[in-house]
Amino acid sequence: MSPESKQVRVDLKGIGYSKIGYFKEVRSKIRELEGLNIELARRHNQLEAIFNSMSDWLTILDRDLNIVFANQVQKNRFHSVIGEKCYRIYYGKSHSCKECPALRTLETEETFHGEVFITKGAFSGRYHEWTTSPIKNPYGNLNEILLHRRDVTERKNYEFKLIQADRLAAVGFLAAGIAHEINNPLASIAGFSEGLLKRLAGLPDWGDPKTKEYFREYLEIINHEAYRCNDIVRNLVEFSRSSNDDYEVVSIGDIINDTVALIRQHAKDSSIKIVVKDNLATGLQDVLGNESQLKHVILNLLNYGFKTMEHGGEIFLSARNEGNSIEILISTAGVRPLTDLSDSGGEPFCPSRQMDSGVDFSLCYNIIKNHQGDFYYNIQEGQGYAVTLRFPAILAGESNFPLPAAPPSGEK
Repeated sequence: MSPESKQVRVDLKGIGYSKIGYFKEVRSKIRELEGLNIELARRHNQLEAIFNSMSDWLTILDRDLNIVFANQVQKNRFHSVIGEKCYRIYYGKSHSCKECPALRTLETEETFHGEVFITKGAFSGRYHEWTTSPIKNPYGNLNEILLHRRDVTERKNYEFKLIQADRLAAVGFLAAGIAHEINNPLASIAGFSEGLLKRLAGLPDWGDPKTKEYFREYLEIINHEAYRCNDIVRNLVEFSRSSNDDYEVVSIGDIINDTVALIRQHAKDSSIKIVVKDNLATGLQDVLGNESQLKHVILNLLNYGFKTMEHGGEIFLSARNEGNSIEILISTAGVRPLTDLSDSGGEPFCPSRQMDSGVDFSLCYNIIKNHQGDFYYNIQEGQGYAVTLRFPAILAGESNFPLPAAPPSGEK
């Protein structure tokens, strides 16, 4: 064999070994990539499980505000989410929101936080807390936005309730001081008017009898109004004073009368007549509850009636028994009272619904529920409203009446 042929065989063998080594290296790289693929799939499944277990909403938007990812809670809520515009799905709008935080994040590449009260769409009447964060690609370009949303309606309701409690505490503090200052001159007016009435009665000779009768009548009015002012101040103090969470046996009739007395002059000034009917049966007049809170409910509902009657009118307030329950009916003229709670006209109150009055109906609803009561309403646009409250009554001689559910921590 010639030297040339031997050299050729050696070269062929070297090339063969080289190819085998190359294939082994490729196979090793493939196995390594397969392992990384499995690890990436495992981590993807972990992240997806975490996202889908959250009650909060996690959404990824592209630069055109299209939804490219949504966790399971959103898929359960909507039939189709992916590819839809966020403003159409969430807010029922045909265009992007004014001062859209996602667009601001796209412009500034910064994270933003905030809260929004939704007035349109599937979540009308709810408060949502949101966060928008930028998502950058490996080259540092911002192509997507992470939108995190949380329903905080219940928390907001409790915040409003705490604010209202603070206001009532402040009113109670002021009322106590004012009552002391007012009661002193009222006591003098009442005392001197009674003294003058006694002296007048002891004067047999008084010129013109008609003039004497006028003096007597005026003094009686002064005396009566002084005592009425005293009752108003007392009711104000009792209504506004800070109260604990203890429940006691209270009379619904007394609560209604005391609350109406507190605002009767305001109703008169507004040309509004309050018609009260007490049809409660003997032995079915009491409930177990907090007197101050129940007065607050009645006052708020009457105040709503005042706001709906700018030119005066009548508000009807009645109490009656329905089985072993007490029903309080409040309505304006022209609206049928809700005498049948199963009637389609009576809709159970939803805490998220806020009537355009500035009255905190959510607070009223929570108080009623804490007293194991029900709250139904019937609103007719341009005509008025009717509200039905129902509470379990305490039967005469009953001692094992169930206590109302304790309010959540921090509630009054």
